[in-house]
Amino acid sequence: MIVATIVLNWNRRDDTLACLKSLAAQTLPPGAAQRVLVVDNGSTDGSVAAIRSVFPGVDVLELPRNVGYAAGVNAGVRRALAGDADWTLLVNNDTVAAPGLVACLLAATGDPRVGLVAPTVYYHDAPDSVWPSAGWRRRWTLAAFDTTAHPPTDAPYDVDWATGCCLLVRREVWPSVGPFDERFGVYYEDHDFCLRAKAAGWRILHVPEARISHRVARSTGTGSPRQMYLMARSSVAYYLKHTRGAAWRAFIAAYRLGSLVRTVAALVSAGRAVSARAYLDGLRDGLAGRGGRLATII
Repeated sequence: MIVATIVLNWNRRDDTLACLKSLAAQTLPPGAAQRVLVVDNGSTDGSVAAIRSVFPGVDVLELPRNVGYAAGVNAGVRRALAGDADWTLLVNNDTVAAPGLVACLLAATGDPRVGLVAPTVYYHDAPDSVWPSAGWRRRWTLAAFDTTAHPPTDAPYDVDWATGCCLLVRREVWPSVGPFDERFGVYYEDHDFCLRAKAAGWRILHVPEARISHRVARSTGTGSPRQMYLMARSSVAYYLKHTRGAAWRAFIAAYRLGSLVRTVAALVSAGRAVSARAYLDGLRDGLAGRGGRLATII
């Protein structure tokens, strides 16, 4: 059983090296092997040379420029599927995996209908706190609710969505569901992927025992104008893609208007007026169907 672990890097050399160190320390079950691939999104900080020096056994796919998260992951998946990978494990480069991560995830894959498997993600700087990363989804609003902090069972259980921060994907899922939608660039591409996987009949599992820690939003900056712009723009594409009919879209528009008011009010009250403006810009560009500033800030 071959697990192709794909790590996307963009100018986060030290984070990526720490992530790769944790992946090298994985305790795999008998008959399993891990092959690590780093997709470098046009880094200029010496990442590629450092990775090849410290981890010569790691494959590095160099992209000529930053193509965004979704396209970068897709490039890695294509490389993995061109080989003999049975599973692809998507891992953010700002994570550190517990030694038993891969083994715990693989142990939950006995049912061939299981297509996606996610661990419990903890904040790296607060290792006892769970970062929301998988759970249920409301049918009409598509709102996602986390269950990982208080799982209904200690055993692996079905969920509707899981973050791409760390996600094990069965090889057969990719041709049946398709790659990440590159129109999202970053944010919401994993929610879109999960909706398509569920529609294709695949099960998505959360494995409470599997652990990984996450340095949250290291690439975009939590609450930064860049993050807020990208989230807003991708949210528009997501809701337009997954809602149909005038009545449903009118309902979603009203629902999202409430979210808009709350988000902008929270940012302004926190002294982040520039981030609030960026969020509005992202919504505007998403509704207009244009990239806006996306090309300059991803």
